[in-house]
Amino acid sequence: MRIGIYTHYAHCDAAYLSLRLAEFLRKQGVEYTIYSDTPPAKLFVAQDSSVVHKRVCKYTQWARQCSAIIWTHPPKLEQLNYAKKMNVLTVIAPMWQDLVRPFRKVMKNADHVIALTTECRELFASVYKFKNVTLIPFDVGLPVIKKTAAVNERRIKILLPWFDRNARCANSQFLALLGYLLPKMPDAELTVAITSCRFAPCVAKFFQKLGQKTDSRVKLVRNVPLKNRPAMYTEHDLTLLPAECDNYGVCGLTSINCGTPILSFNLSPQNDYVYPNTNGMLVKTTIDYDDNGVPHAAPDYEELVTALQAFIAEPWHIDDFNKKINYNLAARRKSFELGWQTILRLV
Repeated sequence: MRIGIYTHYAHCDAAYLSLRLAEFLRKQGVEYTIYSDTPPAKLFVAQDSSVVHKRVCKYTQWARQCSAIIWTHPPKLEQLNYAKKMNVLTVIAPMWQDLVRPFRKVMKNADHVIALTTECRELFASVYKFKNVTLIPFDVGLPVIKKTAAVNERRIKILLPWFDRNARCANSQFLALLGYLLPKMPDAELTVAITSCRFAPCVAKFFQKLGQKTDSRVKLVRNVPLKNRPAMYTEHDLTLLPAECDNYGVCGLTSINCGTPILSFNLSPQNDYVYPNTNGMLVKTTIDYDDNGVPHAAPDYEELVTALQAFIAEPWHIDDFNKKINYNLAARRKSFELGWQTILRLV
């Protein structure tokens, strides 16, 4: 058996899902290969050197070598039909932010469509009426960490993980509120982690200037390798995640898995894994839906920053979260592994 993973191998959620699937298949003792339309980005992981792309190998040649193909995006109809003609199992686990019309016919004709969140499943099954939908919640596959030391009330460390986001969520209101709050809260330290090529230079410059105003309590970190990101989450007390839209919650789930509660908006996928008074806090928000039915927050950043201020003023809330931070992670991992084993016929 050989499983093919067809993805956009770059600094994005699709690539991170493909890496998680590759690690899962390796542990199952199953041979796998990753295919990309473009030469792969260097994520500085072991799989970088083994990614196949169409300049090296045609899709048809690659597909014939697979017994199943997992797409992290809706493929072209002719690609899907060719795989089915070759008697290859077809599985689509799309990033729902990246749905591009026409995708309905392709997903309807696939053997399986994987929903990574409950709201995604409702969209595919109830709105689009796909009969081939299976919910498999995402799991980061990292060792579970639980912190025992109390938060240092004089040095509350906050992480803002914008590793691969394009600053769309960093509107002027949010930046202005952070710029007002942090100089007045001397007990707070903020680390902003970005990927330089995707982040607006003016926003990076804003945080650099804010660091100067706060005696270096605001730090800008660029291009953090994937292998170093879990340790960065663990080193902080709280993860601030102002995401207006997300695919399956890789940042938030990584944070919780690494023992750090999160503060985010109450929308999917965050409300799938953040439990009130357990492992984080979700701020109420107005939700809009795009033309494909994918939810986007129309956020009140003032409410988010007010909640952040409460955590800084009363850090014992974070200590309470730390006691229950790993709630449901074991069940989530079991669901992920059993779900993929069943879909790929590994059991």
